[in-house]
Amino acid sequence: MYYEIVLIGVLISLLFTELTGLSPAGLIVPGYIALSLQTPFRIAYTLLIALLAWGTGKLLNRIMILYGRRRFAVMILISFVINLIIVSSNLLSYDPGVIGVLVPGIIAQELEKQGVIKSMLSLVVVTGILAL
Repeated sequence: MYYEIVLIGVLISLLFTELTGLSPAGLIVPGYIALSLQTPFRIAYTLLIALLAWGTGKLLNRIMILYGRRRFAVMILISFVINLIIVSSNLLSYDPGVIGVLVPGIIAQELEKQGVIKSMLSLVVVTGILAL
């Protein structure tokens, strides 16, 4: 059922994007979020990592030129490093686990492209449809 949810998520995300012009934080993200609905802390942690990566990317954009694939790669690397720092510094008593390795970076990239409100609302709508 795992693969089916992700594939259905891609199809619904694509349809949603075509109908509204808004991306639900990436094509694969709603499927992975829907698979993690039983662990809301894990979802919150993943979104926190994405927001921190997005903010860090905004700061880095002031001192270096970030666009396109370079920006996408930097967002993925930043989200990976932030998660690594949090887990290795024992800020939390356990490793909550990010949803996927790439998911926070993909979310951060979409936050940069279309803004926090549009990205998050679109993500909630498509994930809600998948949850049905």
